Amino acid sequence: MSRYFVHTPRIIQRLFPKVTWRKENSESVYLTFDDGPHAEVTPMLLELLREHNVRATFFLLGKNAEKYPELVKLIQEGNHTIGFHCNEHLNSRKLNRVSLLKNFKLPKYFPATVLFRPPYGKLKFWQYNFLKNKFALIGWTVMPGDFDQKIAFQKQLDRLKKVTPGDIVVLHELPNTIELLRIYFQQTEIKSFEKL
Repeated sequence: MSRYFVHTPRIIQRLFPKVTWRKENSESVYLTFDDGPHAEVTPMLLELLREHNVRATFFLLGKNAEKYPELVKLIQEGNHTIGFHCNEHLNSRKLNRVSLLKNFKLPKYFPATVLFRPPYGKLKFWQYNFLKNKFALIGWTVMPGDFDQKIAFQKQLDRLKKVTPGDIVVLHELPNTIELLRIYFQQTEIKSFEKL
């Protein structure tokens, strides 16, 4: 498993100023979901968001969007935003230039979007400079670690409970995330969740 920042350090934010890390002066929290759509999880996640009147942003993989076009349509019908998360979930820093540019290319069938988040949030400087003129690059303020089986569920929930208005939160389309959000929505005092 790749190492990750639960909270993106300010030095990283300063190194990549064209990345949106959080939404200053906002009263909302911005939930984002990476790696979908997922055949079993996406419908349950969309239903949970609908029940709580939450709008979110889904960073989809090209190969998954092609496989499940009906789920892409469901996301759009739920008034959520779609972003691009590359065609395959590969670490951009380990790809040669040809493979990387192929992975970065928005597929013809993919919904029109200007939002982009690289897998693992990792880019080399030349990749960042290339992409910042093509997409609105989205980072995150908080990553609770819903994908990390080494982190106890309660610790993931505690991390999520610490988000504040303006934060961009990275979650994933996983069964664990459904239960995490179900409990979080019951316990949080935050009232506004918006899409990017």
